[in-house]
Amino acid sequence: MNTDFDVVIVGAGPAGTTTAEHAALGGARVLVLERKKAVGTPVACGEFMPVTEEVKAILPNAPDLDPLFDVPSSLVSRHTDLIRIMSPKPRSFDLPFRGYTTYRDRFDSHLASRAEKAGAKIVTGAQVTSVKGNEVSTREATYRAKVVVGADGPVSRVARDLGLPRNQDLYPAITSHAVGDFEPVVEMHFGGIAPGAYAWVMPKKEGANIGVGVAPKFSDGRVGDYLQTFIKNRGLQTVGRPVGKYVPSSGPIGRTFTESGLVVGDAAGHVIAVNGGGIPIAMICGRIAGRVIAEHLKDGVPLSLYEDRWKEQVYKPLRTAVHTKMLASLFFGSPRRLEFSMRFLGERRMGNIIRCKPSFP
Repeated sequence: MNTDFDVVIVGAGPAGTTTAEHAALGGARVLVLERKKAVGTPVACGEFMPVTEEVKAILPNAPDLDPLFDVPSSLVSRHTDLIRIMSPKPRSFDLPFRGYTTYRDRFDSHLASRAEKAGAKIVTGAQVTSVKGNEVSTREATYRAKVVVGADGPVSRVARDLGLPRNQDLYPAITSHAVGDFEPVVEMHFGGIAPGAYAWVMPKKEGANIGVGVAPKFSDGRVGDYLQTFIKNRGLQTVGRPVGKYVPSSGPIGRTFTESGLVVGDAAGHVIAVNGGGIPIAMICGRIAGRVIAEHLKDGVPLSLYEDRWKEQVYKPLRTAVHTKMLASLFFGSPRRLEFSMRFLGERRMGNIIRCKPSFP
């Protein structure tokens, strides 16, 4: 295989494949290297997506979202209209919020197919071992690129090798699949069951995606142990092996580009700090990255334009979420304080928080 490309992207999640699609649509020769043997598996997230109207409300400066999130109905597992927040006591708060659970493995494969249709080449089972200048090496080959993109997750090798800042304050999270019948309601459980973060139930057509995330500074056990306690307390029956990951929780990193490379998605900290949601932002920033890369290759525009554009579209809501998380950390250490703060906020202010708006406008 030819080892010279305009763009080499490390990682075939939503950030990487969306970057690949739009760079290829702009005429670039694109290679995506994915360490997993199959794109999208194993699934290591809650699989929840807001409907496009909710994404527009959260990110009002991001334009033209309908075509970006136009996904086949076959990728929708179950629609939901409500997020139920559970306090430590527990007390429930029902927040209207429209979304759906997806089949994440199929969803990622769909985005990869869009990238391939645009002209990108995707190689799976390719573990990147180093990035040196414009050379990206795997165990099998070394590829040369004019632009290198890190879409390789929160502990990004590409960010490290490019000399970019790395994510701080990573939260461990673990997910599993529960069997049975569930209401069409997303559940988020706060308190000792998931110190400093939350446990979730995301209903699907068959069963539910369940999981737990924790903040290391508030937890004194392993995240897998918290998951087992949640399963027992909630009376759930699970199948399969739980899958874990790290979630960036401190907002975007300080710099996301160099003269010849950039990072996007989890690698760039493009994650909503208050809930760990990252798929829509990864796709929005991936589209920006791909288009800027195409402009860079054609017209010589600097890659710094990528950071300018993603900040224009998503930075303010992401920073608002970080500030809210920092405020919440004052209450997470005490169930009584957390219970009081949640009752004081009420459903309206919690609705603002999940939409990345200030809780006290």
